[in-house]
Amino acid sequence: MYNVIRVVHFAEAADASDRAEYIETVRIAVKELGALRQLVAPTLPGVINGGDALVHLHFPSAEVAARHTVELDAALRGPITVRVDGVGYPARPAQARLNEPRTLYRALLIRVDPSVAADAVERFERDLLKMPDYISSIVAWRLSRVTDSVGSTEWTHVWEQEFTDRAALMGQYLNHPVHWSVVDRWFDPECPESVVRDRVCHTFCTVDDIVVE
Repeated sequence: MYNVIRVVHFAEAADASDRAEYIETVRIAVKELGALRQLVAPTLPGVINGGDALVHLHFPSAEVAARHTVELDAALRGPITVRVDGVGYPARPAQARLNEPRTLYRALLIRVDPSVAADAVERFERDLLKMPDYISSIVAWRLSRVTDSVGSTEWTHVWEQEFTDRAALMGQYLNHPVHWSVVDRWFDPECPESVVRDRVCHTFCTVDDIVVE
């Protein structure tokens, strides 16, 4: 399986009707792309460099995704589009807690400095994957290495989660001790262990179906 994420940034002058029309137009367009699952939704307040619209498509293979990526990116261009960030990556099976509600999908696009030693990258990845052990409101999660990057930043990783609700992300997750005492050091440029470069893309939206699977 292969996933494609796009984060669309709108012009500040775009009004509510322009935004709603864009979302509906893209939803119609992506239905023709052969994706097994499709998500096209406005982002929620609180994103950081996270755009105004979030698109997530689940394809049966990288080859199928490649055949439709040009069509996807053409559909995302519009009069209110300023720029698009995005990634493509092999979709490993996600980990999940069974029978828990999932109402919010979150993706964090990250660029790890390519000069960082492989063992440091692996420690960074392990620390991210420890977070669900401590944060119960993370219902599903997956960390992937990026094989295709879109936008001005060469993204290397995508860290995906589904949460019980928005309050869980903005509260328990962001304020949890494991976040600021274990994970943040990899992102803080003043910390010697920092491996992340450039501003991250922290984006999320409401969902009514499974995205991380």
